[in-house]
Amino acid sequence: MTDTASTPASSVFDRLAANDAARRADAERRRLETLELAHPSESAAAFSSAFNATREDIARALNDIALDDGTGDATVASEGASTSAMDRLREVNARIVALDRFRAEASYYLPSYDERTSANALKALREQFTRTVSLKAPREKFRFKSRALMMNRRAPAKNAEAAIKSTETAETSSSMTTATVAGPGTRDRANETIVIDALDENEDYVLERLVECDVYVLGAPRALRAHDLNRCNIYVVAVGGSVHVENIIDSTIHLAARQLRVHAARRVNFYIRTLSRPIIEDSRDVAFAPFAFDIPGRSENTLKKHGLFEETGMWREVDDFMWLKSTPSPHWRVLDEAERAPPPPASGRST
Repeated sequence: MTDTASTPASSVFDRLAANDAARRADAERRRLETLELAHPSESAAAFSSAFNATREDIARALNDIALDDGTGDATVASEGASTSAMDRLREVNARIVALDRFRAEASYYLPSYDERTSANALKALREQFTRTVSLKAPREKFRFKSRALMMNRRAPAKNAEAAIKSTETAETSSSMTTATVAGPGTRDRANETIVIDALDENEDYVLERLVECDVYVLGAPRALRAHDLNRCNIYVVAVGGSVHVENIIDSTIHLAARQLRVHAARRVNFYIRTLSRPIIEDSRDVAFAPFAFDIPGRSENTLKKHGLFEETGMWREVDDFMWLKSTPSPHWRVLDEAERAPPPPASGRST
């Protein structure tokens, strides 16, 4: 009797085990299919591996420069000539900027932990760079000088100020941004009002080499890159991921995004809403204010969809990578309310 009763029970358990094995096999098959379809550049593990390898290589390069006992670098650098150490530091700085850009582009798919870890690692790398620069080209110690000597040095100082101003124009043709970024975008336009409406939210969008243009981005691209802009007004409803801005002069930008990174900006006003602290580097005379661009019937739904509807207050929590002192950075400020201008309604022709 016991054997007769145990037969149906074992049959039930066998069927349950078979079903469970089939379910597990099906789940594994779906997982492998997902991995095959996933874009390799959107792998957090691949990002971490590439990021850490590059960061470690840059750190080693900085350590080698710091340990180099070559003589005369500081003296030659103070005279304005190119030296081996300073040339190497400029190359390293370009690599750090490129690594920062790589991280910004990956921020939309990275887990929050990986994003914080890479941000801290990049900040430490920039601090190491600053220490190395100070070591290879230390500032001259203060000493009293005769009035005649000070008078003789006024002219070179004025020439230096003129050189700094002329550099701002030269920056727009720097080797870091002259190459066209592949993908959809608006490029090489001047004196136009441009409305960009039909956007694929799964793609990045690029604004490059624009002069005296009013640009309205009414959709929500996955990420936005704006390079080499001069005297432009940019209005963006939302960006699903990160925004990277580089080489922009005498312009205004309105946008809501998860993250904003700015490099080489001069006299630019940013009206922004972000989910993390905005980052600036090698920028001067930039100001920040809260995001206010609104298109009735569209902005609210788009901002809510991408988690950007609520004001975060991050627009005033700016990190300056080129200012590591405890005092406030002199390179940016909060834009006074009296200076804030409301954006005009979107108009113009589509592109």
